Amino acid sequence: MDPNRPALEPPDGVTPNFNNPPNDNRQANAGVAICLILVITSVTLRAYSKLFCVKKVHIEDYLALLALGPYIAFVWGVYKLMNLTGYYVHQWNVPIKALPEALYVIYICTSFFEATMGTLKTAILREWIRLFVPRGTKNNFYWACVVVMCLNIVYYIASILASGLACSPHEKIWNKTLPGTCVNSKVIFVSSASINLVSDLAILILPQRIIWRLHTTRQKKIAVSSVFAIGVIACLTAAVRLAEGVVFLLSDDIIYNISAVSLWCLAELTVAFVVFSLPAIPKVFAGNTLIKRVLQSLSLWSKSATASSRIPGSGSSSRKTGDNAIRLQSLPRSHGLKSESSEQLRPSGASESGILLFYLSSSLTSIRALSLVANATVTG
Repeated sequence: MDPNRPALEPPDGVTPNFNNPPNDNRQANAGVAICLILVITSVTLRAYSKLFCVKKVHIEDYLALLALGPYIAFVWGVYKLMNLTGYYVHQWNVPIKALPEALYVIYICTSFFEATMGTLKTAILREWIRLFVPRGTKNNFYWACVVVMCLNIVYYIASILASGLACSPHEKIWNKTLPGTCVNSKVIFVSSASINLVSDLAILILPQRIIWRLHTTRQKKIAVSSVFAIGVIACLTAAVRLAEGVVFLLSDDIIYNISAVSLWCLAELTVAFVVFSLPAIPKVFAGNTLIKRVLQSLSLWSKSATASSRIPGSGSSSRKTGDNAIRLQSLPRSHGLKSESSEQLRPSGASESGILLFYLSSSLTSIRALSLVANATVTG
Protein backbone atom coordinates (compact mmCIF):
# COMPACT_ATOMS: atom_id res chain seq x y z
CA MET A 1 0.00 0.00 0.00
CA ASP A 2 1.38 3.36 -1.05
CA PRO A 3 1.73 5.52 2.14
CA ASN A 4 1.56 8.69 0.05
CA ARG A 5 -1.81 8.04 -1.54
CA PRO A 6 -4.88 10.00 -0.34
CA ALA A 7 -6.55 8.75 2.85
CA LEU A 8 -9.88 8.94 0.99
CA GLU A 9 -10.63 8.77 -2.70
CA PRO A 10 -11.29 12.30 -3.96
CA PRO A 11 -14.44 13.20 -5.92
CA ASP A 12 -14.23 13.12 -9.67
CA GLY A 13 -12.21 15.99 -11.05
CA VAL A 14 -10.61 16.86 -7.68
CA THR A 15 -6.82 16.69 -7.32
CA PRO A 16 -5.49 15.97 -3.81
CA ASN A 17 -3.45 18.77 -2.25
CA PHE A 18 -1.08 17.52 0.44
CA ASN A 19 1.15 20.60 0.66
CA ASN A 20 -1.27 23.48 1.31
CA PRO A 21 -4.87 22.23 1.42
CA PRO A 22 -7.74 24.68 2.05
CA ASN A 23 -8.42 24.94 5.80
CA ASP A 24 -9.89 27.07 8.57
CA ASN A 25 -7.05 26.91 11.05
CA ARG A 26 -7.25 30.64 11.79
CA GLN A 27 -10.83 30.39 13.01
CA ALA A 28 -9.97 27.31 15.05
CA ASN A 29 -7.05 29.16 16.64
CA ALA A 30 -9.30 32.09 17.52
CA GLY A 31 -11.93 29.78 19.02
CA VAL A 32 -9.37 27.93 21.14
CA ALA A 33 -7.90 31.24 22.36
CA ILE A 34 -11.34 32.51 23.44
CA CYS A 35 -12.05 29.24 25.26
CA LEU A 36 -8.73 29.33 27.10
CA ILE A 37 -9.28 32.95 28.16
CA LEU A 38 -12.75 32.13 29.50
CA VAL A 39 -11.56 29.07 31.43
CA ILE A 40 -8.44 30.71 32.88
CA THR A 41 -10.37 33.84 33.88
CA SER A 42 -13.34 32.05 35.44
CA VAL A 43 -11.25 29.47 37.30
CA THR A 44 -8.81 32.11 38.57
CA LEU A 45 -11.62 34.33 39.84
CA ARG A 46 -13.31 31.41 41.57
CA ALA A 47 -10.05 30.31 43.16
CA TYR A 48 -9.43 33.87 44.42
CA SER A 49 -12.96 34.03 45.79
CA LYS A 50 -12.66 30.74 47.64
CA LEU A 51 -9.14 31.31 48.98
CA PHE A 52 -9.19 35.01 49.87
CA CYS A 53 -12.85 36.09 50.12
CA VAL A 54 -14.83 33.14 51.46
CA LYS A 55 -11.65 31.51 52.82
CA LYS A 56 -13.18 28.09 52.54
CA VAL A 57 -12.54 25.40 49.94
CA HIS A 58 -14.94 22.51 49.32
CA ILE A 59 -14.50 19.15 47.64
CA GLU A 60 -16.07 20.43 44.42
CA ASP A 61 -13.25 22.97 44.09
CA TYR A 62 -10.70 20.14 44.16
CA LEU A 63 -12.76 18.25 41.57
CA ALA A 64 -12.71 21.26 39.24
CA LEU A 65 -8.95 21.56 39.72
CA LEU A 66 -8.66 17.88 38.85
CA ALA A 67 -10.75 18.48 35.69
CA LEU A 68 -8.25 21.07 34.46
CA GLY A 69 -5.75 18.30 33.71
CA PRO A 70 -7.72 16.46 31.00
CA TYR A 71 -9.07 19.81 29.75
CA ILE A 72 -5.54 21.02 29.04
CA ALA A 73 -4.79 17.64 27.46
CA PHE A 74 -7.86 18.06 25.23
CA VAL A 75 -6.64 21.52 24.14
CA TRP A 76 -3.27 19.95 23.36
CA GLY A 77 -5.08 17.41 21.19
CA VAL A 78 -6.92 20.20 19.34
CA TYR A 79 -3.60 21.86 18.49
CA LYS A 80 -1.98 18.52 17.65
CA LEU A 81 -4.72 17.70 15.17
CA MET A 82 -4.38 21.17 13.69
CA ASN A 83 -0.68 20.53 13.03
CA LEU A 84 -1.24 17.01 11.70
CA THR A 85 -4.09 17.50 9.25
CA GLY A 86 -5.52 21.01 9.74
CA TYR A 87 -9.10 21.94 10.52
CA TYR A 88 -11.82 21.53 7.90
CA VAL A 89 -9.39 19.76 5.59
CA HIS A 90 -10.98 17.07 3.43
CA GLN A 91 -9.56 13.61 3.97
CA TRP A 92 -8.46 13.24 0.35
CA ASN A 93 -6.03 16.11 1.03
CA VAL A 94 -4.36 14.04 3.77
CA PRO A 95 -1.85 11.27 2.93
CA ILE A 96 -2.78 7.88 4.30
CA LYS A 97 0.48 7.70 6.28
CA ALA A 98 -0.75 10.60 8.46
CA LEU A 99 -4.10 8.99 9.24
CA PRO A 100 -3.09 6.62 12.11
CA GLU A 101 -1.55 9.42 14.19
CA ALA A 102 -4.57 11.67 13.60
CA LEU A 103 -6.99 8.88 14.59
CA TYR A 104 -4.92 8.21 17.71
CA VAL A 105 -5.21 11.87 18.75
CA ILE A 106 -8.98 11.72 18.16
CA TYR A 107 -9.21 8.55 20.26
CA ILE A 108 -7.34 9.88 23.30
CA CYS A 109 -9.09 13.27 23.09
CA THR A 110 -12.42 11.45 23.35
CA SER A 111 -11.26 10.06 26.70
CA PHE A 112 -9.98 13.48 27.78
CA PHE A 113 -13.38 14.98 27.01
CA GLU A 114 -15.27 12.31 28.95
CA ALA A 115 -12.93 12.61 31.95
CA THR A 116 -13.21 16.40 32.05
CA MET A 117 -16.98 16.53 31.61
CA GLY A 118 -17.64 13.73 34.08
CA THR A 119 -15.52 15.39 36.77
CA LEU A 120 -16.99 18.84 36.16
CA LYS A 121 -20.60 17.65 36.28
CA THR A 122 -19.90 15.89 39.56
CA ALA A 123 -18.45 19.14 40.92
CA ILE A 124 -21.46 21.15 39.71
CA LEU A 125 -23.97 18.77 41.25
CA ARG A 126 -22.10 18.69 44.56
CA GLU A 127 -22.19 22.48 44.64
CA TRP A 128 -25.92 22.47 43.84
CA ILE A 129 -26.41 20.25 46.92
CA ARG A 130 -24.30 22.53 49.12
CA LEU A 131 -26.10 25.65 47.94
CA PHE A 132 -29.69 24.44 47.99
CA VAL A 133 -29.92 21.66 50.58
CA PRO A 134 -29.81 22.55 54.30
CA ARG A 135 -27.01 20.71 56.04
CA GLY A 136 -28.18 17.55 57.73
CA THR A 137 -31.22 17.06 55.50
CA LYS A 138 -31.87 14.88 52.47
CA ASN A 139 -34.83 16.23 50.54
CA ASN A 140 -36.08 15.39 47.04
CA PHE A 141 -33.65 17.83 45.45
CA TYR A 142 -30.75 16.15 47.26
CA TRP A 143 -31.71 12.70 46.00
CA ALA A 144 -32.32 13.99 42.47
CA CYS A 145 -28.79 15.43 42.42
CA VAL A 146 -27.32 12.22 43.82
CA VAL A 147 -29.09 10.09 41.21
CA VAL A 148 -27.97 12.32 38.32
CA MET A 149 -24.44 12.41 39.76
CA CYS A 150 -24.20 8.62 40.04
CA LEU A 151 -25.63 8.09 36.56
CA ASN A 152 -23.12 10.57 35.15
CA ILE A 153 -20.18 8.86 36.85
CA VAL A 154 -21.25 5.41 35.62
CA TYR A 155 -21.97 6.71 32.12
CA TYR A 156 -18.65 8.54 31.62
CA ILE A 157 -16.61 5.60 32.93
CA ALA A 158 -18.55 3.24 30.65
CA SER A 159 -18.05 5.60 27.70
CA ILE A 160 -14.28 5.68 28.20
CA LEU A 161 -14.19 1.88 28.45
CA ALA A 162 -16.41 1.44 25.39
CA SER A 163 -14.22 3.64 23.21
CA GLY A 164 -11.11 1.81 24.45
CA LEU A 165 -12.59 -1.61 23.70
CA ALA A 166 -14.01 -0.71 20.29
CA CYS A 167 -11.41 -2.75 18.38
CA SER A 168 -9.50 -5.98 18.75
CA PRO A 169 -6.54 -5.67 18.72
CA HIS A 170 -6.57 -2.33 20.58
CA GLU A 171 -4.22 -0.65 18.09
CA LYS A 172 -6.74 -1.12 15.29
CA ILE A 173 -8.69 1.82 16.76
CA TRP A 174 -6.22 4.18 15.09
CA ASN A 175 -4.45 1.88 12.61
CA LYS A 176 -7.14 0.57 10.30
CA THR A 177 -4.64 -1.41 8.20
CA LEU A 178 -4.15 -3.99 10.97
CA PRO A 179 -6.14 -7.25 10.81
CA GLY A 180 -8.89 -7.54 13.39
CA THR A 181 -12.43 -6.49 14.15
CA CYS A 182 -14.10 -3.26 15.32
CA VAL A 183 -17.54 -2.16 16.38
CA ASN A 184 -18.89 1.02 14.84
CA SER A 185 -17.24 3.58 17.14
CA LYS A 186 -19.16 6.37 15.41
CA VAL A 187 -22.42 4.97 16.81
CA ILE A 188 -20.87 4.96 20.29
CA PHE A 189 -19.80 8.55 19.75
CA VAL A 190 -23.30 9.74 18.75
CA SER A 191 -24.95 7.77 21.58
CA SER A 192 -22.52 9.39 24.00
CA ALA A 193 -23.41 12.86 22.71
CA SER A 194 -27.14 12.10 23.12
CA ILE A 195 -26.81 10.99 26.74
CA ASN A 196 -24.53 13.94 27.46
CA LEU A 197 -27.22 16.36 26.23
CA VAL A 198 -29.84 14.74 28.47
CA SER A 199 -27.60 15.12 31.54
CA ASP A 200 -26.91 18.76 30.61
CA LEU A 201 -30.64 19.45 30.52
CA ALA A 202 -31.13 17.73 33.89
CA ILE A 203 -28.40 19.85 35.52
CA LEU A 204 -29.88 23.00 33.98
CA ILE A 205 -33.42 22.30 35.22
CA LEU A 206 -32.62 21.00 38.72
CA PRO A 207 -31.94 24.31 40.55
CA GLN A 208 -34.68 26.33 38.85
CA ARG A 209 -37.57 24.88 40.89
CA ILE A 210 -35.70 25.60 44.11
CA ILE A 211 -34.84 29.17 43.08
CA TRP A 212 -38.46 30.03 42.27
CA ARG A 213 -39.53 28.88 45.73
CA LEU A 214 -37.19 31.28 47.52
CA HIS A 215 -38.67 33.79 50.00
CA THR A 216 -37.74 36.87 47.98
CA THR A 217 -39.05 39.21 45.30
CA ARG A 218 -39.69 38.18 41.72
CA GLN A 219 -36.93 40.51 40.51
CA LYS A 220 -34.37 38.82 42.75
CA LYS A 221 -35.55 35.38 41.67
CA ILE A 222 -35.03 36.38 38.06
CA ALA A 223 -31.52 37.62 38.85
CA VAL A 224 -30.51 34.42 40.64
CA SER A 225 -32.24 32.22 38.07
CA SER A 226 -30.38 33.98 35.25
CA VAL A 227 -27.03 33.14 36.81
CA PHE A 228 -27.80 29.44 37.04
CA ALA A 229 -29.58 29.43 33.68
CA ILE A 230 -26.32 30.25 31.89
CA GLY A 231 -26.12 26.46 31.66
CA VAL A 232 -28.49 26.75 28.71
CA ILE A 233 -25.38 27.61 26.67
CA ALA A 234 -23.93 24.23 27.63
CA CYS A 235 -27.13 22.59 26.41
CA LEU A 236 -26.91 24.46 23.11
CA THR A 237 -23.31 23.39 22.56
CA ALA A 238 -24.23 19.79 23.42
CA ALA A 239 -27.14 19.91 20.95
CA VAL A 240 -24.96 21.28 18.15
CA ARG A 241 -22.26 18.73 18.96
CA LEU A 242 -24.88 15.98 18.66
CA ALA A 243 -25.98 17.34 15.28
CA GLU A 244 -22.37 17.46 14.07
CA GLY A 245 -21.91 13.95 15.43
CA VAL A 246 -24.76 12.70 13.25
CA VAL A 247 -23.07 14.28 10.21
CA PHE A 248 -19.83 12.61 11.31
CA LEU A 249 -21.66 9.26 11.61
CA LEU A 250 -23.05 9.43 8.08
CA SER A 251 -19.86 10.61 6.36
CA ASP A 252 -16.69 8.84 5.29
CA ASP A 253 -14.76 12.12 5.45
CA ILE A 254 -13.64 11.63 9.06
CA ILE A 255 -10.90 14.25 9.14
CA TYR A 256 -13.14 17.04 7.83
CA ASN A 257 -16.17 16.32 9.99
CA ILE A 258 -14.26 15.69 13.22
CA SER A 259 -13.15 19.33 13.07
CA ALA A 260 -16.58 20.72 13.96
CA VAL A 261 -17.17 17.99 16.54
CA SER A 262 -13.90 18.68 18.38
CA LEU A 263 -14.40 22.46 18.43
CA TRP A 264 -17.94 22.13 19.77
CA CYS A 265 -16.65 19.69 22.39
CA LEU A 266 -14.14 22.34 23.45
CA ALA A 267 -16.90 24.94 23.63
CA GLU A 268 -19.02 22.64 25.80
CA LEU A 269 -16.16 21.98 28.20
CA THR A 270 -15.43 25.69 28.43
CA VAL A 271 -19.03 26.61 29.23
CA ALA A 272 -19.08 23.90 31.92
CA PHE A 273 -16.14 25.59 33.65
CA VAL A 274 -17.91 28.96 33.45
CA VAL A 275 -21.16 27.48 34.81
CA PHE A 276 -19.27 26.00 37.75
CA SER A 277 -17.25 29.14 38.49
CA LEU A 278 -19.86 31.86 38.07
CA PRO A 279 -21.81 31.56 41.37
CA ALA A 280 -18.63 32.17 43.44
CA ILE A 281 -17.22 35.05 41.39
CA PRO A 282 -19.36 37.94 42.79
CA LYS A 283 -17.55 37.62 46.14
CA VAL A 284 -14.41 38.85 44.38
CA PHE A 285 -16.05 42.18 43.54
CA ALA A 286 -17.69 42.86 46.90
CA GLY A 287 -16.24 46.10 48.28
CA ASN A 288 -14.21 46.84 45.15
CA THR A 289 -15.89 49.98 43.88
CA LEU A 290 -13.79 50.28 40.73
CA ILE A 291 -14.65 46.81 39.46
CA LYS A 292 -18.21 47.31 40.64
CA ARG A 293 -18.53 50.45 38.51
CA VAL A 294 -16.99 48.72 35.50
CA LEU A 295 -19.45 45.82 35.75
CA GLN A 296 -22.39 48.16 36.27
CA SER A 297 -21.27 50.14 33.22
CA LEU A 298 -21.15 46.93 31.16
CA SER A 299 -24.64 46.05 32.38
CA LEU A 300 -26.04 49.49 31.57
CA TRP A 301 -24.30 49.59 28.19
CA SER A 302 -25.83 46.23 27.30
CA LYS A 303 -29.31 47.37 28.36
CA SER A 304 -28.91 50.70 26.55
CA ALA A 305 -27.74 49.03 23.36
CA THR A 306 -30.66 46.60 23.49
CA ALA A 307 -33.18 49.39 24.05
CA SER A 308 -31.72 51.52 21.27
CA SER A 309 -31.85 48.63 18.83
CA ARG A 310 -35.55 48.15 19.50
CA ILE A 311 -36.52 51.82 19.03
CA PRO A 312 -36.12 53.05 15.44
CA GLY A 313 -34.08 56.21 15.19
CA SER A 314 -33.27 56.25 18.88
CA GLY A 315 -29.93 57.38 20.05
CA SER A 316 -28.23 56.64 23.30
CA SER A 317 -30.15 56.29 26.54
CA SER A 318 -29.12 56.74 30.13
CA ARG A 319 -30.39 55.16 33.30
CA LYS A 320 -29.79 55.65 36.96
CA THR A 321 -28.21 52.71 38.70
CA GLY A 322 -29.24 53.44 42.25
CA ASP A 323 -32.96 52.78 41.92
CA ASN A 324 -32.69 49.93 39.45
CA ALA A 325 -30.00 47.95 41.25
CA ILE A 326 -31.01 44.46 42.30
CA ARG A 327 -30.44 43.89 45.97
CA LEU A 328 -30.04 40.35 47.28
CA GLN A 329 -30.32 39.81 50.99
CA SER A 330 -29.36 36.74 52.99
CA LEU A 331 -32.36 34.55 53.68
CA PRO A 332 -33.02 33.58 57.29
CA ARG A 333 -32.24 30.01 58.23
CA SER A 334 -35.43 28.06 58.64
CA HIS A 335 -36.29 25.57 61.36
CA GLY A 336 -32.88 25.96 62.97
CA LEU A 337 -31.09 24.15 60.14
CA LYS A 338 -27.54 25.24 59.48
CA SER A 339 -26.13 25.50 56.01
CA GLU A 340 -22.62 25.27 54.67
CA SER A 341 -23.51 27.77 51.97
CA SER A 342 -22.60 31.41 52.42
CA GLU A 343 -25.07 32.30 49.66
CA GLN A 344 -28.05 31.05 51.75
CA LEU A 345 -30.13 29.94 48.77
CA ARG A 346 -32.86 27.83 50.32
CA PRO A 347 -36.38 26.85 49.23
CA SER A 348 -39.58 27.55 51.14
CA GLY A 349 -40.95 23.89 51.20
CA ALA A 350 -22.99 24.88 12.63
CA SER A 351 -20.70 25.97 10.26
CA GLU A 352 -17.02 26.93 10.68
CA SER A 353 -17.76 30.64 11.06
CA GLY A 354 -20.76 29.80 13.19
CA ILE A 355 -18.48 28.19 15.78
CA LEU A 356 -16.32 31.30 16.07
CA LEU A 357 -19.40 33.53 16.32
CA PHE A 358 -20.77 31.25 19.01
CA TYR A 359 -17.51 31.49 20.96
CA LEU A 360 -17.68 35.29 20.79
CA SER A 361 -21.35 35.46 21.78
CA SER A 362 -20.71 33.04 24.65
CA SER A 363 -17.96 35.34 25.91
CA LEU A 364 -20.30 38.34 25.83
CA THR A 365 -23.05 36.32 27.51
CA SER A 366 -20.68 35.35 30.30
CA ILE A 367 -19.67 38.98 30.82
CA ARG A 368 -23.33 40.03 30.86
CA ALA A 369 -24.22 37.33 33.41
CA LEU A 370 -21.22 38.25 35.53
CA SER A 371 -22.20 41.92 35.55
CA LEU A 372 -25.76 40.99 36.53
CA VAL A 373 -24.85 38.77 39.44
CA ALA A 374 -22.05 41.02 40.66
CA ASN A 375 -24.33 44.04 40.56
CA ALA A 376 -27.00 42.11 42.45
CA THR A 377 -24.60 40.88 45.11
CA VAL A 378 -22.49 44.00 45.60
CA THR A 379 -25.43 46.35 45.91
CA GLY A 380 -26.95 43.94 48.40
